[in-house]
Amino acid sequence: MLRLYKKDGDTLRYWEAWLDEGGLSVHSGIVGEMGEHQTTPVPADEDPDMAIAQAAEPLVDQGYDEPDPDALAPLVVQYPLQGKGSGHDFEKRNAVEELPTDILGWTGNGEVEGGETKEGRMNIFCRVMEPAIAVRTLAEPLEEEGYLEGALIALAPEEAEPQVLWPQGWTGTFRV
Repeated sequence: MLRLYKKDGDTLRYWEAWLDEGGLSVHSGIVGEMGEHQTTPVPADEDPDMAIAQAAEPLVDQGYDEPDPDALAPLVVQYPLQGKGSGHDFEKRNAVEELPTDILGWTGNGEVEGGETKEGRMNIFCRVMEPAIAVRTLAEPLEEEGYLEGALIALAPEEAEPQVLWPQGWTGTFRV
């Protein structure tokens, strides 16, 4: 998979491409929006990496580029647990991880890196391009699926104190 971004005024655009059984899939749009998806056939004898590179070439010429890994902000979706949690909590973590994977991927805003369970809390770790947009696009599907209640969504840079972005106005101590 190749993911490219371009800042266009105040708008961040994304373009990504990957090969699957249907051919070359290209997904593009504005970060935070679902964008457009197209699949085109790729000849069986064509090098997959070359097919992606050729599709990306015009976008690179337009100023699209791969993101600097440091540009991706660490975002944590956290839930309180009783002790170390239960089997139900583990199932919940797996279900909750699927939502941000889909939402962040299809809105071009990042990806889920995984999750963990610690004493008193469960974390889902994400890396996102636009944290405020990620919170907005994650909150609705989490609520629809019954996973927003009790959730905290925080920006958690390694070198600074975490900042809770959801719910707005939350006061308390957040620790990863």
